[in-house]
Amino acid sequence: MRNKIFIFFISLLIGLTIMLQINNDAKFFTFANVHTVSKISNQLESSKEDIKDLEKLIETRRNKLYEYKETIKNDEDIIALLKKEIYKTKVKAGFTDLRGEGILIRMNDNQEDTGNNINFDIVHDVDLSVIVNDLINAGAEGISINGRRVVSTSEIVCVGPLININGEGIAAPFVIKAIGNKEMLAAAINAPNTYGYKIKNYYGIEVTTLESEYILIPKYNDDLDINVAIPISEEGE
Repeated sequence: MRNKIFIFFISLLIGLTIMLQINNDAKFFTFANVHTVSKISNQLESSKEDIKDLEKLIETRRNKLYEYKETIKNDEDIIALLKKEIYKTKVKAGFTDLRGEGILIRMNDNQEDTGNNINFDIVHDVDLSVIVNDLINAGAEGISINGRRVVSTSEIVCVGPLININGEGIAAPFVIKAIGNKEMLAAAINAPNTYGYKIKNYYGIEVTTLESEYILIPKYNDDLDINVAIPISEEGE
């Protein structure tokens, strides 16, 4: 009997010890539910996309480095190569006139009396911004709105009945010019379920596109205000 009692208390003590240990360890773990698993899965997919983007950037830089090395090795004109790079940079920054194939887009307020809220019948800054982003995603190499070059610092903001573009208020109609593959650019505006398709067919906003072999886009003429950013080369000196 004494042995049985002794074994019982020993077993009870071991059981309590195990329970306390499990309870203590549980504090350092988060029990997963469906929401947690979904969130972690999305974060993982996002990280994978970031890795792919970085790999593409590394490959681009590697190819550029190889190009420079080959130029030097073959005694080619390094100045000509650098001028080419400067030109590409000026094009991307908007500091040079451009011409080439592309499309023209005319956007205007709904001219019909729909009886709806007037906000649904006019072109807003968000409409222009989304259309511009859709064109960029479709490969546009240069964009202008009513003759104002759109660059990375351009503002497209509603100010009363006008829309400010590069600090200048302009009114509808808006003529957007974009240089790039004209079929791709047109599809980005007119294909079903695109933003341009929806505001045209659901809200009656005028969105008319014209493909052209010759589009001329002026350069950005204003000065860029750079007050905080410092070139890395100067920062290291």
